[in-house]
Amino acid sequence: MKWIDNLIYTLLSACLLAGCEDSGSKELERMQGYWVHVRGHPAFTLSETGGRYTVTRKANVRGRILETAYPVTERNGCLFIETGFRIQFTYDKKTDRITLSPGGEYKRVTNPKNKAR
Repeated sequence: MKWIDNLIYTLLSACLLAGCEDSGSKELERMQGYWVHVRGHPAFTLSETGGRYTVTRKANVRGRILETAYPVTERNGCLFIETGFRIQFTYDKKTDRITLSPGGEYKRVTNPKNKAR
């Protein structure tokens, strides 16, 4: 009887670990797109190239458009943008919003040509 209990615990643990492995990549897949800040901070694009996710930010500096890309990493189940400082971000499926810590809340742009939701 005891070996059945151990078997059940082992199988449950394996299922939990298998579910956690892909959760970050599946979440990142859902988050791809163009995001704008709810209060006017610079927008960014979350995209995947070659199996790696990056956040690309465009800034207008003295009339020139500068584009900077930052890699996205996952550590201990948390997603981070590696900018030299680790910026943690989370995704809320219900409201379709990304929250950067620090950085605030961003909403998805469904029509990038108009830059409006």
